[in-house]
Amino acid sequence: MILAIETSTPVCSVALAQSPTVVAEKRIEGKGVHSERTFTFIQELLDRYDAGIPDLEAVLFSNGPGSYTGLRIGAAAIKGLLFRQKVPLYTLPTLLSFAIPYIDSCEGTIHSVIDARREHLYYQKIVKKSDVAVEISDPAVRQIAGLEKEFDQDDIIIGTGWERLSPEISGICKLHGTEAISAKNLLLGWNHALIKPLFKREDVEQFEPDYLTMSQLNNTNVV
Repeated sequence: MILAIETSTPVCSVALAQSPTVVAEKRIEGKGVHSERTFTFIQELLDRYDAGIPDLEAVLFSNGPGSYTGLRIGAAAIKGLLFRQKVPLYTLPTLLSFAIPYIDSCEGTIHSVIDARREHLYYQKIVKKSDVAVEISDPAVRQIAGLEKEFDQDDIIIGTGWERLSPEISGICKLHGTEAISAKNLLLGWNHALIKPLFKREDVEQFEPDYLTMSQLNNTNVV
């Protein structure tokens, strides 16, 4: 079994798979839900299948950027679960995880975004070039005004904060919000030939999510 955890946005999602099939997901969206539900969702899924931590082949985590609180709670849950366990932890950038369900079907570019407040979005661009190649930009903090120039007809925009874009964008792009954010995306990526090599094996004791706080944002060169 493989356990996947997504806590980097207002969505708290935990999914369990018997590779390659997702067998169950617990999901909720809202303010403050991570502290209330992350631990209970994990336990409920394991109990449902009469499984324990030693039964897991791996734990997958959506590693940010995103909500500082959500990422911190997710990381704390993982460290507690895997303390003195031999179960490996693998992480994937959150923005990339958003795009996974659409990589094979999108004929244009996928733009993954997370609200970074002020006039910025966390941003990553994903383009499938062929069955054996995908082009992925580095995650960045982008000013909304400049970012809008990169959107083209039939592109996909997915994540949070895109409602702050110009209304004209909705006429040319396909928009997906928090309903498309799920720990199941990580499980799909784990079984995708182009995405699985991008997962990073982490040292559980030393692991820290990819936080990007507002103080860091103030000192970041944004474009």
